Amino acid sequence: MRSAATDVDRDFAKVYGIINADDSVTSTVDSFQIKVDKEKAALSGVAVGQVAKLLHDYVSGFNIGTVHADDSREPINLTVRLPRSQRQTPEQILSIRITNMMGKQVPLSAIATVERATQDKPIYDRDQHPVVMVGGELLKSSPVYAVLALDKMLDGKMLSNGVTFKTGNLGFSEAQPDDLVGYHLLWGGEMRLTLDVFRDLGSAFIIALVFIYLMLVGYYKSFMMPLIVMGAIPLTLVGVFPGHWITQQAFTATSMIGVIALAGVVVRNSLLLIDFIIDYRKQGYALEQAVIEAGAVRFRPIMLTALAIILGSAIMITDPVFGGLAVSLIFGTFASTVLTLVVIPLMYYLWERRLEKTA
Repeated sequence: MRSAATDVDRDFAKVYGIINADDSVTSTVDSFQIKVDKEKAALSGVAVGQVAKLLHDYVSGFNIGTVHADDSREPINLTVRLPRSQRQTPEQILSIRITNMMGKQVPLSAIATVERATQDKPIYDRDQHPVVMVGGELLKSSPVYAVLALDKMLDGKMLSNGVTFKTGNLGFSEAQPDDLVGYHLLWGGEMRLTLDVFRDLGSAFIIALVFIYLMLVGYYKSFMMPLIVMGAIPLTLVGVFPGHWITQQAFTATSMIGVIALAGVVVRNSLLLIDFIIDYRKQGYALEQAVIEAGAVRFRPIMLTALAIILGSAIMITDPVFGGLAVSLIFGTFASTVLTLVVIPLMYYLWERRLEKTA
């Protein structure tokens, strides 16, 4: 896995916009291991545990108390240990003397030796599965583009060490690692968080639409009329996505929150139009005249509502977090308002004409 991480690092570096590509594999570092000869230590009257404590106290140090300084908020630990110049070479360590059970000083070199060895690398795991983490940062664009490009490059790829990767974890539910017979590259970090957030927000959006529909069914006592009223909701997307492209804003979780919020706002505009048409028809106006009058009379309150949302949201458009929310509200409201004044009355007109012909 550590060897494969090097190949994955190189693929990360090939993707435009990725910087600081790195992995969790530490550098190879030399270390010194002190091996105590138990037989010699026993003959010298020294316990092995004494050697471990001695080295810890001399090299790492030990605390003898704390001191309270006037310019410090917390107590300062007092640590005693050998100066750095006296604990840098194996010879200096072996010259340390240890007191045996008879009270005599025994040099550490008489019972122990120092061997050079490679320091063990840490083993990381997640949910009891051994892992090596590879990551990077993006300069400007959303991580989704880099992840999709890397997923295409790495899925099923044969690496230089003979390892074949299988990628995953880009669905709306987290994938379980398959590390019993192979190697599995699972995407995580910001990408996994983004998928989880959009999954939850998408579910919330669907639930909101269901509740809006049920409320409108109870209000109009019709199953078709709520669909006409809710026809303004998809019209918001006509402005949301071009708005993000124009402002160079990534479609983030706050953008999705803006889309959900717009669902209630644009339905209100449709209600103003449909209720006015129904009221005019009760007064004896013809269908075509009632539809035209509704668009003309309700134009001002609908536009004032839209302008209030647009101007109120404009202050957030440069915010790095809530900029997506502002873009969704501004451009979604504008597009939906303009189209609602035409599309919703037209849909109602066509539906009523169809009912009249079948009656």
